[in-house]
Amino acid sequence: MEWLSKIVDLAKIPTKFIGSVAVVCAIVLLLPEPALEKVALLQIREDFGQYFGLGLLISSSILLIELGIWVHRRVRAYYAGRWLKQHIREHLNGLDVSEKAVLREFFLASARTIKLPIEQPAVSSLMNAGVLEQSSTLGSRTTVGSIFSVSLSDETEAHLNPELVDIDQFVLHTDDGKWYLSEEGQQWVLNNRPSFMHELQRHLAVMEGRFW
Repeated sequence: MEWLSKIVDLAKIPTKFIGSVAVVCAIVLLLPEPALEKVALLQIREDFGQYFGLGLLISSSILLIELGIWVHRRVRAYYAGRWLKQHIREHLNGLDVSEKAVLREFFLASARTIKLPIEQPAVSSLMNAGVLEQSSTLGSRTTVGSIFSVSLSDETEAHLNPELVDIDQFVLHTDDGKWYLSEEGQQWVLNNRPSFMHELQRHLAVMEGRFW
């Protein structure tokens, strides 16, 4: 389908224009004679009917190709999206220790987006798997790597839970269906943070003008 797209692109003709040509050609060729006489087009059909027929054939073919390309892209995008969602769920169910530590930072911050060094192996692995997404183009260079705002992907946010990152034993539930970490759990998370977090927090504190 890609080669068809390139052929159509070479023409550089807007689809709306091609559609208009197809409609005009169809009107001239298919309207009954009395209707064409009223708009003074009957003689044109008689003199140039073969050209209108050729125009209808070519424009209709291009429109069909465009439709085929559009359907192909939509179907491919749909299955690619399904594959990515399945891949993310599988990755979440097989997180290693360092990846779990990174994801716990989102629970600790109670936020969907936090700043992380994207070159760190655990962060990079989560981003490559689609679990995390870079949400900004502006970052800063530090001793632990390039710091950017990183967010949980939609699929991750929908399926990430305390059990996947080994903190379910510290979860306390409220009457309104919400949950929070116990003090013991918060301390456990702090004691098991990624190795780069101390240096990252020091850097962020300096950037924000806070005393460290």
